[in-house]
Amino acid sequence: MSKVDLKKQEEDLEKQLDQQLGLLKQESVSWAKVGGAVLAGSMLVYGTKKLFKGKKKKSKKVSKKAKQSKQGSTDYIAPPKPKKSSFAGGLGKRLFMVALTLGQAKLVDVLSKQASDAKKK
Repeated sequence: MSKVDLKKQEEDLEKQLDQQLGLLKQESVSWAKVGGAVLAGSMLVYGTKKLFKGKKKKSKKVSKKAKQSKQGSTDYIAPPKPKKSSFAGGLGKRLFMVALTLGQAKLVDVLSKQASDAKKK
C-alpha cells in the first residue's frame, strides 16, 4: 500500500468515526430524555405516596397495664392494634376497577368492529 492509499483510508476511517460519534450523541440525548422522564415519574409517585400516607407518629404515652406486661407480669395480655384504613388504598382499588371497566368496554368495541368488518368481507 502506498502513502496515498493510507491517507485515503485514514480519511475514510475518520469520517466513519465522526458519523458514529454523531449517532452516539443523538442516541444518548434520547436516552437522557427517557431517564429524566422515568426519574420525574418516580419522584411524582413517591411524593403522592407520601402525601396520602402521611407520617407515622409514635405515641409517647404508655398505659400502666402495658408497662406491667413489659416488666413480666403474665396476667395482662395487650390487645392487638387495629389496622388504620388509608385513603389511598380504597382510592387505588376504585381507580383500578374504573380502568378495568374502561379497558373492557374498549376491547369489546374493537372486537365488535373487527367482527363486523369480517362479516362485510
